[in-house]
Amino acid sequence: MRIVAVLMCVALAGLAAGCVPSREKVELPDSVPVDRALSADIRYVFFLPGKVGLVPDGAAAVAAAVVEDARRRAEGPAPRLIVTGHVDAGGDPAAARRLSLRRAKLVAARLRAAGIAPGRITVAGAGAADPLLPAPAGQAEPANDRVEIGFESQAVSRLDATPQRPI
Repeated sequence: MRIVAVLMCVALAGLAAGCVPSREKVELPDSVPVDRALSADIRYVFFLPGKVGLVPDGAAAVAAAVVEDARRRAEGPAPRLIVTGHVDAGGDPAAARRLSLRRAKLVAARLRAAGIAPGRITVAGAGAADPLLPAPAGQAEPANDRVEIGFESQAVSRLDATPQRPI
């Protein structure tokens, strides 16, 4: 019970802080592109450029995802969490995929430590293939150093499935 109270305090502190990375360490955009900003099913956890370490407020963003997961479970079937790592462009594509996967695994481990069942988490590394914000060649864009936590409803998955027998 005490652990749950501590997790809730951490999550609430993250929500109160806005769950965005500190601009003192990493320059992030004031907004994200419209197609991504409209998705209520994605939470962003930002990372230090070229590193596996989260920005200072990264733990608060993970805590906010845990709170969102609890809210969604209270409303219906438990959603699957799709945890996808990303890196900024530049360098070796194979190394970028490895780094993005290491980031995603780190966030997934934190989600599991917060009580989310491992069977509900899917982990992937996208490398530099899907930037959040485009950047000129050779110029770093810290917003691309991130992990996206997506929520996928099982109800939606069932609706999209092909029926086994005709109606």
